[in-house]
Amino acid sequence: MAIDFIIAKCKTKAAFSAKLKSSQKLNLENVKKKFTVILETPILLVIQEKGIEIIVHGHGELLFKKCTDTNLMKRIAAKVYALGLKNKKLIL
Repeated sequence: MAIDFIIAKCKTKAAFSAKLKSSQKLNLENVKKKFTVILETPILLVIQEKGIEIIVHGHGELLFKKCTDTNLMKRIAAKVYALGLKNKKLIL
């Protein structure tokens, strides 16, 4: 089953973001196991993939810093969402 998300240019940040079409929380623990983590907080991760920094919010939004390659962003977003939505149970 494909994960339904959109990639669009941010209005205020001059960057691109990916958002799930249906609101879902991401399991950041699963995401951080497979990516290089630059910064970790309880609500978000800053990861690096293929030289691009991506801010991964627990509420499901991804923000791509200094990247204009939408095909690359789609591939990275699909990988992040596949990991983050797997076993969605969050331990609080």
